[in-house]
Amino acid sequence: MNARVTWALGLALACAAAYAQDRVHRCGASYSHEPCAGGSAIAVDDARTASQVAQARKVAQLDARLADALERQRLMAEQAAARQGPVLIGTPTRVAHDSDGGEPREPRRAKPHAVTLQRALRSR
Repeated sequence: MNARVTWALGLALACAAAYAQDRVHRCGASYSHEPCAGGSAIAVDDARTASQVAQARKVAQLDARLADALERQRLMAEQAAARQGPVLIGTPTRVAHDSDGGEPREPRRAKPHAVTLQRALRSR
């Protein structure tokens, strides 16, 4: 008897869920399963055939498998990059040469932080 009650309860819940899926109400800019003042009922039944549903399910499973494969590939690439070590970004360690390829040039002197009157007059 306990199995019959469980089965009947499961059937009732499934029917209620199926009924709720067919009845959707639009209330302004939102949607609800319960009617509202000034709202309109919208039919949301699935018009696809059984073969279309099966094909959609097959495509979804294929997409999930491909996504898992891409995730594994990404994780392997991340592990390989972590083993490679840090990447150094900045100035090169080689000595800068003149454009003619001759001797190394003198490093530039640092510019003074303040502008003096002499420098201002010379620049005119």
